[in-house]
Amino acid sequence: MENILYEGTVLWAADTEIQAMDFSERFLARQVSFVPPLSKHKGAVCLTNKSLLIEGDEDLVIPLNHINQLYLGFDDVFSVASVKNFGMLWQPLRINYGNDLIVYLIVDYNIFGSANKRFFNLLKGLFPE
Repeated sequence: MENILYEGTVLWAADTEIQAMDFSERFLARQVSFVPPLSKHKGAVCLTNKSLLIEGDEDLVIPLNHINQLYLGFDDVFSVASVKNFGMLWQPLRINYGNDLIVYLIVDYNIFGSANKRFFNLLKGLFPE
């Protein structure tokens, strides 16, 4: 039986989707106040003790035992230049899983920040050191 550990909203994109965006969509448009953060999809996120489930305009299921790496912060694909306030309010959560698959999540985003740090710590706590 799977225990629900977290439920919320999510904005997300695969690394390949971000890399396919043109300069305006990736950087310039994101500086306008009514444009959501860098993402391609939105929906609901549910973290259980066995998997990460996303339901929305596109569904995604990542079994926890398929996750290779968790990273909270900016990188070459999801750069600080693509975020309002240059990342002072929140940072993206990158999940590497399966065979070289990567997604970036923004959990429970609002104009004041996101729950990414809390979600990252909760997810990280499910893996043995």
